[in-house]
Amino acid sequence: MMPQVHALSTEPDSASPGGTEIRYLIKSSLGDLTHATCPAGQVALVHRLPELYEAYYVLAGHGEIWRRTDDREGITALRPGRWVEMPPGTEFQFRAGPDTALVFLVVVMPSWQPDLFHVVAGGPWVAETQQILPPTPYDEIVDGWMAGDLHAGSDDIAPDGSEIRLLFSAATGSLVHCTLNAGTTSAPVRHQTVYEIWYVEEGHGEFWTQSPDGGENVVLLRPGLSVDIPTGTAFQFRSTGIGPLRLVLLTMPSWPGPQEAVSVTPGHWT
Repeated sequence: MMPQVHALSTEPDSASPGGTEIRYLIKSSLGDLTHATCPAGQVALVHRLPELYEAYYVLAGHGEIWRRTDDREGITALRPGRWVEMPPGTEFQFRAGPDTALVFLVVVMPSWQPDLFHVVAGGPWVAETQQILPPTPYDEIVDGWMAGDLHAGSDDIAPDGSEIRLLFSAATGSLVHCTLNAGTTSAPVRHQTVYEIWYVEEGHGEFWTQSPDGGENVVLLRPGLSVDIPTGTAFQFRSTGIGPLRLVLLTMPSWPGPQEAVSVTPGHWT
């Protein structure tokens, strides 16, 4: 199976209840990666997804998200580099700041279906409105609960040689931030059991794949492009721009460890 390649559309593909613009990236049976934009000041409806795990990774803008589980609730600030998670059954509502749109990636596992989307009453803000309201007072913000920020330094070096910053991990999947420095080429590897979806956040590069039947393909990487890596596909990538190539990687199921990646010889580049 050849990898899917999808460029971020200039116009939204749809809108979620509440007015958030949705641009489709890559969808699979294990889970989806989607691009979302909440206009400045917009307040979303309150969602509850009993059968789905959902998480956000903020690309740009600022806002807030309210979440409630059976034993806790709180409001968390949203800013670039921050992730938040909503395990199955969590009630949640988000809003963009008054000055700029809130732009984020949405992880849904398993794949999103309309009949699994539930709108419920409650939440701290009036939904489907644009409100110019002050942010929640600092002493009422809960930043460390089911949330985290992109680390300044790398947490690990992937088997292919790229820098990895850990975001979140659940049984069904994990999300990391990957950096390949300018002029660098990764080692060619093949994953044995996991399926991945990549999103290019910054920089330019090239991405080579070889399917188990020997079919090869090279894709030019640029911001807004998403590609997937079917299980068993050999791949290699390189950074060709003047700055680093930065990607967000969704792995399903969760990354099991460095033994998952098997070296491939030869690759496409030295």
